[in-house]
Amino acid sequence: MSLVDYAIYIIMFISLYFEIFLMLSFLQNNNKDNKFTKNKKKEKPSVTIIVPCWNEEKTIAGTVSSLLKLNYPKEKLKIHIVDDGSTDNTLKVAQEFKEEKQVKITHKENGGKHSAMNLALSQTNTDLIGCLDADSFVVEDALQQITKHFINNKNLTAVTPAIKIANTKTILGKIQKSEYLLSVFMRKVFAILDSIFVTPGPFSIMKTQVIKDVGGWKKAYNTEDMEMGIRLQKLGHLIENEPKAIVYTKAPTTLPKLYTQRVRWTYGFLRNAWDYRNMFFNKKYGNLGLFILPTAVFSIISIIFLLLIFLYRTFNFIMTELLKFSIIGLDIHVPSFDFFYINTTVAVFIIYITIGATLILMFFGKKLSLEKKMWSWDVPLYLALYGFIAPLWITGAFIKASLKIDTKWK
Repeated sequence: MSLVDYAIYIIMFISLYFEIFLMLSFLQNNNKDNKFTKNKKKEKPSVTIIVPCWNEEKTIAGTVSSLLKLNYPKEKLKIHIVDDGSTDNTLKVAQEFKEEKQVKITHKENGGKHSAMNLALSQTNTDLIGCLDADSFVVEDALQQITKHFINNKNLTAVTPAIKIANTKTILGKIQKSEYLLSVFMRKVFAILDSIFVTPGPFSIMKTQVIKDVGGWKKAYNTEDMEMGIRLQKLGHLIENEPKAIVYTKAPTTLPKLYTQRVRWTYGFLRNAWDYRNMFFNKKYGNLGLFILPTAVFSIISIIFLLLIFLYRTFNFIMTELLKFSIIGLDIHVPSFDFFYINTTVAVFIIYITIGATLILMFFGKKLSLEKKMWSWDVPLYLALYGFIAPLWITGAFIKASLKIDTKWK
């Protein structure tokens, strides 16, 4: 075998090892942190939910309505809508909620999501603070599910939810549905390993005073939620996950929009990872520094490497076939298929196991997020297509990060 073949085997082995490691960590520790005291006398913390919005006239009403329907004491819940200089009718739609006692509406010049969050933070005096992106909405018991963690663990700084896709009717929506359900599992395991490095915009809840003490949110390459998660981890704060706190978000409906979103996410991770590079392979930061962050970067580099090898070998195949055609003319070869033949080469065997492990992780994600259907068409669509489209935005983000070219928000 060539050095390239050896590299491919190493990548495949590490990928499989990572999946098995996460699976075993989940099975070993999942039930250890799910016990809560049933003391109804414990007072619920007060919470402010920020709704930062920029040109969200079509979705903000549904977002705010879902917050008003939360099963939580009204006197303990405040909703702060911050219009970040929208140029459409977002502010006009938001004003429809001005009579609601829980709702506060602020308009400011455009400065980015982080500036909207920090403006609301400066005006917040509740125990907890959170955010809900204006294209998302929550189920009624989501806040109850999250605050029980703060009630039972005084050392906790933040709790992240389970995020699911709202629009799943298209092929692209179904692919993202499986992707997000897999992320539900990943986020839970990262919590078990004390390694959550993203506090997602859709409904992550944090202690207000801690966020003020650490300096609020930063622009952070348009991924302020990721930078905040890494910063809290570096400072030794504890971040938990509650998969029963379900949030639905609207996913991109076209490939160009999906590409733009994922380039921003991956670009933001790479730039933030570089800013916090002193955490890598540093035992001071536990599993996050020794394992999770390095593996995340390794996976990005590996995907780009495999894409280049695929393109190179595809090019060689095409050139070889063209050469054959120029010499002997058209030679149509119909491949034979044997139902009783099973390819048992090491590479194919590892692929079979990896696919099987991925299916198991998806099953765990569905179970954690209370999905009713354990099997649906989103799973085979994800397995068949995701591997072809994800390398596109990963490569694009890597190039932009290497050249320090800023990404677009939308």
